[in-house]
Amino acid sequence: MRTLLAALCLAACSPASPPSEQAAPHAAEPAARADLRGEWRLAMMNGRGPDENTTPITLSVGDFSLRAQSQCIAFWHRYEQGGDRLVVSRLNPGAMCARGLTQWETEFGKTLSSVDTAALTEGKLRLAGGSGELVFDPAPLLPRERFTGRWRLRFVHGAAPPAGEPPLEITVTDDRITTSACVFSGWRYRQDGRLLEVTPLAEPVCERAVSPFEQRFDAFMTALNRATLIQGEALILDSPTEQWEFRRVG
Repeated sequence: MRTLLAALCLAACSPASPPSEQAAPHAAEPAARADLRGEWRLAMMNGRGPDENTTPITLSVGDFSLRAQSQCIAFWHRYEQGGDRLVVSRLNPGAMCARGLTQWETEFGKTLSSVDTAALTEGKLRLAGGSGELVFDPAPLLPRERFTGRWRLRFVHGAAPPAGEPPLEITVTDDRITTSACVFSGWRYRQDGRLLEVTPLAEPVCERAVSPFEQRFDAFMTALNRATLIQGEALILDSPTEQWEFRRVG
């Protein structure tokens, strides 16, 4: 009996196993990132579908952009994705048709601006946030806007280039834009439909002072975010504050 009591006392008084010997809690697996890219067509908004009085709304999802279109009304956003979470910020889509938004379009814009989660369920894209939920069906793919070639500057935000400046030309390949001005080596770009992400190239340039016009051009190119090709002969480049127009050379 004394032996049994001594064994029980020894077990009760023994220190607990150190933390390193205890079973570690199971770490939660990070949520898988859904591939949202593609072309989509709005099927349901906040529990309601389109009717004969609403215009069809399409959505192009790229690597970093959400570009919705309702006839000539555009809703463009940039997004960052982590698992099933989204952070969206508005982009300026440029000129749109001269009419007001319908109630359906206004509700869509508000809902899209608030989304913070994304999911692919049974082939449908679901975007949800504080203002409701949007459900999209797959739509046919749209071709990429291609603007490769040589282009000469024609207008700077609606005005002719400054007198006395040499003609400014750019050459566009599949992934970079270079210029005839030797003080700039060029810019690498990523394209998502008409949207661009631009990064200056770090390469040697000629040693001379940069003119005020060239400084303006450099600031414009660094902020460049959109390229629009018109009838294959005019190239419109946009930043958040300026628009420069080029014409094809050769």
